[in-house]
Amino acid sequence: MTSTLDTQPKALKGHQLSLFSQYGGQTLWFPVVALISFGLLFVYSASSVYAAQKFGNEFLFVKKQLLYVVPGVACALAGAKIPLAMLRRFAVPFFVVSLVAVFLTKAPGLGKSVKGAARWLALGPVQIQPSEFLKVSAVLFAACALEKAPHALHRLWPLGLAALALLLQPDFGSTVILFLGLAGLVFMHGLPKRVFFGAAFLALPAVVAIMIAAPYRMRRLVTFLDPFADPLGAGFQVIQSFVAIASGGLLGKGLGGSQQKLFFLPEAHTDFILAVIGEEMGFVGVATIVLIYALLFYSILQITTHARTSAERLLAAGIFAMLAGSTLVNMGVVAGLLPTKGLTLPFISAGGSSLLANLFMIGLLSRIHRDAIVHTPRTAPAA
Repeated sequence: MTSTLDTQPKALKGHQLSLFSQYGGQTLWFPVVALISFGLLFVYSASSVYAAQKFGNEFLFVKKQLLYVVPGVACALAGAKIPLAMLRRFAVPFFVVSLVAVFLTKAPGLGKSVKGAARWLALGPVQIQPSEFLKVSAVLFAACALEKAPHALHRLWPLGLAALALLLQPDFGSTVILFLGLAGLVFMHGLPKRVFFGAAFLALPAVVAIMIAAPYRMRRLVTFLDPFADPLGAGFQVIQSFVAIASGGLLGKGLGGSQQKLFFLPEAHTDFILAVIGEEMGFVGVATIVLIYALLFYSILQITTHARTSAERLLAAGIFAMLAGSTLVNMGVVAGLLPTKGLTLPFISAGGSSLLANLFMIGLLSRIHRDAIVHTPRTAPAA
């Protein structure tokens, strides 16, 4: 069946749309702007007391986040304006540079470790988390490779180096999101379901080995099964998240009314910001956030469906899987449905590198949407 975007009347209509509509319009950009706005509001609410107490500046973290919004918009514009043909040419260099940058986080004088994890590059006053860009470049690399050789899955072997680089940091959470993105891409590529699920089943021993190799990962798994077994230790963070969400009730305690952010809930403005939203805005606030994400993911699925080329379709599918995966994993951790992982809530949690990479991906999606809308197929000349 031919998509409506491939018909001549629809294509002509695409030329008549406003420039904003050509690049995704409100269905793509409204959720993104709304989530970033929520993020700035709750980064301040969740971090103000902690920042004032420890650094003497209650606006410290929200200022940092706001400073990343401007270059984030630049990243989105870059993704939207760069021709996809050019992206194809630079897919391999982009992947190689981001891969090397991740390995450099282990280099003395360049890498910076926090709580035993070397995930940042210190470039003067700026700290960059290159793993966020490695995930984007890996999906772009895979999409372009499969477009050139649809049946040559073995050409994706360099992605194993990406997984290795992330595990060495160690960053198991980003590794999971990377594989989710690649799984979504390969599934969209048309890999037979039996092969797809067979490969996932065969990967289980590797996941188990990775868990056993790091004692802290095993502790997280045991804590997930029974956080109340160690309420003042490994289970403390998730229990405080439970308390925050439960005390929020239907309508919450009001903006700024969270008590768990007062040095009870660790990482309140990053990994567990949703717990603060639940406490201050209640079930209604969390449901609103979920609905906004649902609108965003629906828009991305529509873009994926109508993508004009194989590479664009695979890239959009990979981006969808990574963004949706990050969102669901973060929400699952906060709700105690998944073991604790150091993953931010896209567009909301504090985290400059995450915001830059996510906005770049949204820019790429808007470019894919524009190419599908304004593309006018050639018609046969009139007799």
